[in-house]
Parts: sequence; C-alpha cells; structure tokens
Amino acid sequence: MSGAAEGGWGNQRHSYEMTMRTKQQSRRSKINYELNKEILLKGGAERLLRTNIDAKAKKKAEMELSFYQCKIKMLREELHELNSAILIYQTAGNATTRIPLLPIPLKESVKAKYDKVVKPYLIDHYHVNDLDDFSQPLEEINRMREMTQQPGRDKAGLELLYEYCNQLHFLDKRFYPTQGFAGQVYFQWFDLWVGTAAAQQSTAFEKANVMFNIAALYSQLAIEQNRSTKDGLEEAVHLFEQAAGVLMLLGQAFVNAPSLDISKPSVDFLYSLMIAQAHECSWEVMMVTEQEGDIELAINIAKETAYVAQCYKGVCDCLESSEYLSEMMTPFWKTMISLKRTHFQALSFFYAGIACVDFLDDDELTMAELLEQGEMLTGMFESLEKQLSSKECQRYAGHLCFESAVKLHQESKKLTEDDKLLKKLAAVRKILEMDLNHAKTKIGELKGIKRVHGLTEVTPIKGERVLGREIKPVKPEFSKYIVVDFFRRLGPLPVFNASTKFNPPREITLNRAEATEGGLGFIIRGNGPVKILHVDEDSPANKAGLLRGDIIVMVNGEAAREMTHDEVVAGIRSRDDIIQLTVMTPTDPDLVLQAPSPRMMRSVSMTSQRPPTDFSLSREDSKRGLIIGGSSSSDVSSGSNRSSLLGVVVEEKENSDVGSDQRGNAVQADS
Repeated sequence: MSGAAEGGWGNQRHSYEMTMRTKQQSRRSKINYELNKEILLKGGAERLLRTNIDAKAKKKAEMELSFYQCKIKMLREELHELNSAILIYQTAGNATTRIPLLPIPLKESVKAKYDKVVKPYLIDHYHVNDLDDFSQPLEEINRMREMTQQPGRDKAGLELLYEYCNQLHFLDKRFYPTQGFAGQVYFQWFDLWVGTAAAQQSTAFEKANVMFNIAALYSQLAIEQNRSTKDGLEEAVHLFEQAAGVLMLLGQAFVNAPSLDISKPSVDFLYSLMIAQAHECSWEVMMVTEQEGDIELAINIAKETAYVAQCYKGVCDCLESSEYLSEMMTPFWKTMISLKRTHFQALSFFYAGIACVDFLDDDELTMAELLEQGEMLTGMFESLEKQLSSKECQRYAGHLCFESAVKLHQESKKLTEDDKLLKKLAAVRKILEMDLNHAKTKIGELKGIKRVHGLTEVTPIKGERVLGREIKPVKPEFSKYIVVDFFRRLGPLPVFNASTKFNPPREITLNRAEATEGGLGFIIRGNGPVKILHVDEDSPANKAGLLRGDIIVMVNGEAAREMTHDEVVAGIRSRDDIIQLTVMTPTDPDLVLQAPSPRMMRSVSMTSQRPPTDFSLSREDSKRGLIIGGSSSSDVSSGSNRSSLLGVVVEEKENSDVGSDQRGNAVQADS
C-alpha cells in the first residue's frame, strides 16, 4: 500500500473516531437531560406519596414512583455504557495489541450566557451609558464558553480550555464582588458518574468543571498515542502526568463540591488512576526498549511489574474508600482496574520465575556466583523463609512463581467472562490467553521437578521503581496561555473591578482664564487610570467640583481610563481655554490611590512611582519656565525632595522594563 493510501486511511479513521466521539457526547447530553427530568418527576411522586392520605391516590403515586425509579435506573445504565466506550479513544494499533487504558470522559454543561450578569452590572456599577460598546466582548465570551463544551481532541482544544479558565479570572474580578453575586446566571453541569445536574452562580464552580475537562482531555490525548513505539509511550506518560497535575490542583483548590465527580474522593480516585496509567506506559517503554538480558534485568523487570500492580491496587483502595463513589462508579471501570491489578501481579510472578530459572548455567556458574545470585533472588520477594542458595531451590521457586502466575491469569480471564462489556473486547481476551499459555509452557518445561523442603509457596514480588524514571504530576501552566481581558475598555483591573464602587460620572469644566497665581490648583498621579492626588482649597479646580481621589475617565471628550500619565497631561495642556474632564469618584478614594499599577500584573519589579504632575502653575508661568516651590504637593510625595519645573514635579524616572504591559491589556491571569 502506498504512503498516500495509508495516510488517506489514517485520515478516514481519524474522522470516523471524531464523528463517533461527537455522537457519543450528543448522546450523553440527551441522557443527562432525560435523567434529570425523570429525577424531578420522581421527586414530585415522592412528595405526593408523603402528603396524600387517600388510598387510591397513594396507590397511583406508588405506581408512578416505581415507573420513574425504573426509568432512572435504565438511563444510568446507558450512562455507564457511555463511560465504558473506550475503544473510540484508542488508535487502531493500540485497540488490537494492548489492554486498553481508561480515558476520562468530558463533562456536559447547560448553555449559559453572561448577558444577565454583565449588562446590568455595566450600567449599575461601571455607569456605562452605551451598552453597544460592549456587545462584541459579550459575544466573544459567550462564543468562547460555547466552544469549550465540545473542544477539539488536540492541543488546540487544550489551549481553548486554558484560555477560558484565564478569562474566568477577569470575569470574576470585573463582575463578581467579594460579597454577594452580581446576577442570577447559573453555571449548570451534569455529573459524570450519576448524570444529575448541579448549578451554582460561582465562577469558581465553573472553573472547577473546566479544569476537570482539561484533565479529561489530557487523558484522551494520552490514550491516542502509539503504544508500540518508545516515543509514543513517553508522550503518553507525560500527558497522564499533566492530567494528574490538573486533578491534584483541582483537589487542593476546590472543597465542598456540589457534584460527585469533582468531590475529593472522585478527584483522588482519578488522580491515582492517571498516575497508575502513567506507570503502565512507563513499564511498556521498558519492555519495547531492547536490552541485553541477564538475571539482574529480569529481577528488575519483575519488581517494576509488581510496582505497576501496586499502583492499581492503590486505585482500587482509593475507590473503595468512598462507599458512595464505589456504588455509583461505572462497573466496567471497576472491573478493568481490578483486571489490570491482577494481570500485572501475574506478570510480576512470571518475570520472577524467568529470573529464577533461565540463568542457571552449570558450566560457568561458580559457587560464589550461585550464592550471590540466590541472595538477589531471595531479595526479590516480600519475604521468604528459605534462602534460594542452591540451583534446586531456585528452580523450584521459579516453578512456584509460574504456578502463581497461572492462577492469577485465570482470575483475570474470569473477570473478562463475568463482565458483558469486557466479553466484547476480543483483543483483551487474546492477550490474557497468550500470557496464560506462556506461564503454562514454562511449567511444562519444569515437569518432574522435585519439591524443596521448607519452600511451599512464594510471597508477592517486592514492587520497586528501579529502571524507569520517576512519575510525578506536572503542575498546569496557566500563565503559559496569555489572554486579553475582553472588558479591558472598562479600565485597568486593579482600579475598575467589582470590589471598587464608584459614584456616577461627573463633568468638570475648567477655564484657563480663571487660573490664579496657583494655577488651576490640582495634582494628578498614576498611569491608566490617572487619579487626582490633591486639590487646593478655593482653587478653580476645587470650585469646579474636582475632588481628591477622582479618577479621570475622559479628557476633552476622549476616553482616558487607559491613558498614561503623559497622555493625560498632553490632553489637558492641549487646550488654551476650556478643559473638559469627566471623573468618577470612588467610595473609598484612599483605597484607589493606593491601588497597584496595572504594570504590576506580571509582578514586574518597580523601583519608583510615576512622578505626580502639578497643575497648580499658571500657563504663563509654565511658558516662562519659572521655578516655583511645590507647596501643596510636598506632604504627599514618596519621600524625595522635589520642585516644580514647567508644571512637572522633578523626580527619578520610572523603570522602562514594563514594556507593552503599561496599560494592562494582555496579562497572564494568576490562577
């Protein structure tokens, strides 16, 4: 077959898998809606049964309740079946040659728009007159949320989910004050395990569910890797580590979850599963890597295999630690995890048997080497009463290992026979049968071996990481995905946020002709936004209504929320007669004056503040270049001795390393 033909088949299969996943997600959505409708009807029947004393009505309510309970049970079985459909996530080679890995399915959500929160808040809190100015940001954030409901199963899909998480940081700061909520928009998500809907107004709840889907997408990408190559397996290991990192953060950052799937028991279970599957892929890396066989390598492989089995035992223990989670968990998942645990236990005994039997060379092995070999083999087991210090002991220990492997492989086969979905996975049955036959063949080769007194059974193999690299969760890098605040036109976030309240905007008209010897009588400070630092008593600015702590939002009809200090100064000085300022007064001016500069959004080191500009000078004095002492501004300086020169307070220039972030437009949201 030509390369083009192969590529065409691969593309067709990829399209088929994408279509199947989309259909599965649509089916999940339909089941979730039907399930929650039946739950509501069941609740109504229960209330009717409790309150009705009429015997006929009670009997009718009991019949209805029984019907709804059966319907709910059937729908949950359908949901379990969807969670068990793992083959559509596997590549063609993996599906036929490997025991499948378990992907985390994506959660479903009800459509939600931010208009109900944002529009009233723009009017009431930010005093926006024309909502049309923010129609595009609203469309963008609504479209982004809608796209996150069905992200692509690729790096672009991950990027979308990360960027939406970072946008939630801005939305929370802009429209959700620390006390109370801004509106009545609910984020509603369906539980992955039981299908019930949970709803909250909190952006933290929304972010928790999006993070869950990020972990799910990492797991699905891991399973798509080619497990027949070293590179594919190593990439799968890394993706499982990233999934574990997101789940670890989710478990640490969010408590008292309203749904089972993002509760601590569920998150801990999924975390341990991702780590176990990373170890499994790491074990497969070791198996596909060509190495020269010797007894030490065989012992190390046995220990590594036992360690994978221990990881899956930890997953089982984690699941069983929560009775409710264990009860609601998809049965196929429980069976598959038990199968992996038993299978790797069997393989650990098989490789231990190889170590005991396959390296006995009568011609070359000296007594000292035999004793050293026996010590190594004895240390491979958890505990053995008898030292394997002779060839007879080693051979018989190997025989017992193969017998243990056969017994465990048979248990694995029984698990597949008892599960109706596992029965359909012919590749799994084939792999288990092949491994069982290998162990039986080794027993046949040792036919007629004599028993050794004091060695009646072998203990489990001591699980240990000795060959592969350390597996550990990778912390998600939210700062890697830089986003632009959709509502940046409101002004820099440190000042224009949900926690800072403002009085309605005021128009301030200043006339150059009214300037006295003290000029217009006010000092400005800061960058985006520029603030009124001081207003002289009985000055033109004071009489016009300008107040300390006012935020300049417009200069001569031009938007100034994001203007730099120099741009505001230039705008004020551009008029020879009438200066028109629009200002907003915060309820706590001192808090606004102390607010960090938006340049600090990237934690850039600042050595000085932007020097205030003193408009206490008259325009004529400024033109003549007179040096006049800054009387009213000395008590609010940062400690430096200053004088007013051409209307600008002389002070050390600020750092130039803040670059293009001075307006705080593009930032890395701190998550």
